[in-house]
Amino acid sequence: MNLEDFQKELEAEFKRNRFESPELESAYIVSEITSVPYIELPLNRKRRLTESEIRKGRRFLARRLANEPFQYIFGWTQFRFLDLKIGRGALIPRPETEMLPDLLGGYLKHGASVCELGTGSGAISLALASERPDLEVWGSELSGEAFRWSERNRMEQSLANVRFFQGSLFEPFGGKKFDAVVANLPYIANSEHETLPPNVRDYEPHEALFADDDGFALIEQAIQEAPRHLKECSALFFELGEEQGSRALDCAGRTGFFTRAAILHDMYEVPRFLAAYRER
Repeated sequence: MNLEDFQKELEAEFKRNRFESPELESAYIVSEITSVPYIELPLNRKRRLTESEIRKGRRFLARRLANEPFQYIFGWTQFRFLDLKIGRGALIPRPETEMLPDLLGGYLKHGASVCELGTGSGAISLALASERPDLEVWGSELSGEAFRWSERNRMEQSLANVRFFQGSLFEPFGGKKFDAVVANLPYIANSEHETLPPNVRDYEPHEALFADDDGFALIEQAIQEAPRHLKECSALFFELGEEQGSRALDCAGRTGFFTRAAILHDMYEVPRFLAAYRER
């Protein structure tokens, strides 16, 4: 069977199962099993597939028809300029989260130190460490499964300026103080569980998605603890749910530590990030 015929076979299955973009879904699978870039598939439509490629493609199809995310099926995801290993137990990084390294990179001076809370696959920390080799980056992760993914990615990226620790929030860092703290902690209310699409609800780790107190419990705890782990001139950058901005600003203000705070928007113009600064 050639590439074009197999892609049509997959596309027909996606249509039969009422997927929104059957052509795109089938192209993703064919590109992955053949290592032919997506945009070059039309140029390779007569390429003969091996039996191994066909078997793999059909396994991928079965998993995708069960709504499993492509990132878990393929075992990797892209975050900024990095290809990262990913699988069950680690949250799949979202496009808007890619803005956090930009916010940090624009703030941090040469040789600064930064910690990430709830690093998951390690995406934010590894992007920072790779794009800013001068930085000292530490990350914490409570989940054993997610911690193993972060460590695997750290070793594969061969970055000497990043370290990961298993533990909750600031606990693994002891008394160390940082120039900045960054986090994409769970911010979805438990009551919203059934409203999420099945590829998220049924596959991604609930502890990385949901939190008590309308999704704000861990964020509030981390903001309150942050002053004890930040230097005199420092900053905090947290990703938030789009309705949590005013509450996050109030929480930062109540610490008595931060002298300035703002809510920043993501690329979709959604209020997405808390930026809080301690200035002289």
